[in-house]
Amino acid sequence: INNRLVNLPYHHKDRQIFIYRAGREALVETDFGLTVTYDWQSQVTVSAPSTYANALCGLCGNYNGDAGDEMMMKNGQVTANPDAFGHSWKVTDTPGCVERSQVECPATEVALQQQRVSKNSCGIMLEENGPFGSCRAHVDPTKYFQSCVHEFCLFPDQEGVICPIIAHYTSACQAAGVTVGRWRTNDFCSISCPANSHYEICSRSCSQMCSAIYKPLKCSGRCREGCVCDEGFVLSGDQCVPMSQCGCLDQGFYYKVEETFYPNKQEQCQCQTGGTVACQNFSCPEGSEGKIIDGVFQCQPATLGACVATGDRSYLSFDGMGFDIPGTCSYILTETCGDNDVVQPFVVKIKKEARQKRKVSGIEALSVEVYGLTLTLTRGKREDVMVGAISHHLPTILNKGQVQVHQHGMGVLLQTDFGLIVHYDLLHHVMVTVPQSYRGHLCGLCGNYNGERNDDLLLPSGQRAPTAVTFGSAWKTPDVPCTDDCPEDDCPVCKKEKKQIFQKPNYCGILTVPKGPFDSCHHLIDPTLYLEACLHDLCLADGDTRVLCQSIQSYATACQDAGVSIETWRRPSFCPLSCPANSSYSLCTNLCVNSCPGLVDASKCPQTCVEGCRCHNGYFFDGQGCVPKDQCGCFVDGNYYKPHESVLDDNCQQRCTCDPSKGLTCTGHSCTGDETCEIHDGVLKC
Repeated sequence: INNRLVNLPYHHKDRQIFIYRAGREALVETDFGLTVTYDWQSQVTVSAPSTYANALCGLCGNYNGDAGDEMMMKNGQVTANPDAFGHSWKVTDTPGCVERSQVECPATEVALQQQRVSKNSCGIMLEENGPFGSCRAHVDPTKYFQSCVHEFCLFPDQEGVICPIIAHYTSACQAAGVTVGRWRTNDFCSISCPANSHYEICSRSCSQMCSAIYKPLKCSGRCREGCVCDEGFVLSGDQCVPMSQCGCLDQGFYYKVEETFYPNKQEQCQCQTGGTVACQNFSCPEGSEGKIIDGVFQCQPATLGACVATGDRSYLSFDGMGFDIPGTCSYILTETCGDNDVVQPFVVKIKKEARQKRKVSGIEALSVEVYGLTLTLTRGKREDVMVGAISHHLPTILNKGQVQVHQHGMGVLLQTDFGLIVHYDLLHHVMVTVPQSYRGHLCGLCGNYNGERNDDLLLPSGQRAPTAVTFGSAWKTPDVPCTDDCPEDDCPVCKKEKKQIFQKPNYCGILTVPKGPFDSCHHLIDPTLYLEACLHDLCLADGDTRVLCQSIQSYATACQDAGVSIETWRRPSFCPLSCPANSSYSLCTNLCVNSCPGLVDASKCPQTCVEGCRCHNGYFFDGQGCVPKDQCGCFVDGNYYKPHESVLDDNCQQRCTCDPSKGLTCTGHSCTGDETCEIHDGVLKC
């Protein structure tokens, strides 16, 4: 309820809204006659009073008594194309959501003939003397039967796909007041009920709830199938418990016994036996703040500071100051400075790409020094990270989980156990986030993170830099030849006319257009820096579409890293993204979560999703692409080995080989007399 996870049933303002569980469905009822049901799987029903006639729109139609104009699109036009109708009422993109026409099954006619005579499948709905025999005259089973056959035809080996459809027909019959016979068996569409409950084809009461002790329930008395508490037990949330174990009602919300809850950020309460609530003062530990995550109040690390390097020359400090550095050098992006006893030290460096005429300078490499390790990621190399002189396949976990590196979307994410997160798109965009405990303990191009923008351009001496170019030059890493500026021949000033063209919505203007794909992000991340970076880079590249797409992708990544849901901005004709075998583009995917089993610690995966290539069902990401589970490699001691890959270890004294079915097996090995064991191109070799 308003982002808060609550137990059912729930009353709002003396039953203006009443939400409860009945049978296998959740019901939402209002005092003006609206009723919505949801079976927690695939069926939603909506009932509205006649006062709403001709006042509704959406997939359910306009409720005007004329079936001829039901498929009215959002723009008011009527269509005969279901795909166009559905698309017009799409609200937003969600993970795994795809738009495609209904897939036809080539064996439909054969399946229809089989199912018409089947008594333990779709045909059960058509039997005259079967469990639905008395319903056929009241609710036509044809559309349910056809839908059932279609699913059976597409997934003949998955009996479970047809069960929800037969359950939908059951619900429709019971809603019409018809008695349905028991159609589920132990071998067909069986339901497993939780402890202290049993299945009934017709349950009429919802009064078996603990909350009825405090507030008598008036709920729909019609017959519904589902799990019912055994004699002597009542429903407490989603569990059947003895009456003596009923919980508490506090400010309209029901809590189970021993459940801890937070009415506000200053109070912690617990429901105790007997319906009493005990509360005490509460505050989150220093350095953290109270947030509601997945509906539950939690103490989380305080808001992270974020620094960005993007495009040819654009930077954004932790304190939110934007500036340009045209140099193509290696820079200290951010590092701990001053008293390092307070925080864990680290250094993040970037190496800018040498700029050729009329070309945008990307980020050639990124390195992070932490816990005595030096990790280096290189532009375009998505599968590996250099740890010192050794190349590691991604994902990799180092120092027993202190550092974790894995692919995220189209880039790579590095995170540490103390909250440092570095996201590199392997092209031209880097975002560094740090916990608030680092306030005032940082320096470099990202500034000092002290909450003040006007002192971010500080030299290593602590003095203010007179210009951004001087500031950038002061934070170069030594002994690397480079240029601090860009002469006008290589970086011409963008003409006003060209800039006006590139500000249009079909170019960089897509970032700021109201009601556009990024509108939901504007309040959290100011698009101004990204717009200016896009305009500059597109001018420099003379309108190169690839540069435009990369610029837009940078803002999309920043928004998604901040947890914002954006809308689809790529189209087949505009910045399309091609994906490897067994995967397809998704606006919201998380490769870390969808990796081969055991590949990464799921609890360490980022909480946000980003756009990228999502593995199809039945396939898992193995660090390179999407493979069946039996082709996943070996993940041992934080290192990933490809299937059948053979490597030397332990100063070349062991040869280890990955067998997907057996894991990593090692045997003794030694170099020959005229060979020495050494690292070559990141790999240990004789």
